[in-house]
Amino acid sequence: MKLYVVRHGQTDWNVLHRLQGCTNIALNSTGIKQAHILSDNIKDLKIDMIFTSPLDRAVDTANIINEHRNLTIQADNALIERSYGLLEGVYGHEYNKYLYWDYDKNYSDNNVEKVQDLFKRVYDFLDSIIEKYNDKNILLVTHNGVSIAINCYFKGFPADKQLLKFILDNCSYVEYNSNEIAKN
Repeated sequence: MKLYVVRHGQTDWNVLHRLQGCTNIALNSTGIKQAHILSDNIKDLKIDMIFTSPLDRAVDTANIINEHRNLTIQADNALIERSYGLLEGVYGHEYNKYLYWDYDKNYSDNNVEKVQDLFKRVYDFLDSIIEKYNDKNILLVTHNGVSIAINCYFKGFPADKQLLKFILDNCSYVEYNSNEIAKN
């Protein structure tokens, strides 16, 4: 199975460096353009199924990618962005992102979803789709935090445990192969 992981298009909060989490922020005009460009760039990829986060920015990105494919898009809560609790909406300089992304500390004050809980949720989802659809090529439209967990599932943790080095740009994608799993 090939798995294509797409981060949603740009939102106004991305531009402002505000923490979105589970807050349902729509794509902005740039994000819509990015999704159309990505759709054109991946038009030759063989994709059998599309799963998306249920948040509008991901659903809208998935719908644009799917405009010429006519596949069924399945929303799955496992692909929703990490909940940042009381930090949702704060600006990037107002919190210590490295503290919240330290896997060993598993920090969770302010009702932030623990990073280990996020990874378990994503790993369980990946285990399930690989078991059910191993003969399919699947496109996932999701969020930055989920894409970090997916990267670690396939590539393992970096030696320095700096998870934030795996940030995907808006509307970029990464390809993985289900035969190459290194989950820790």
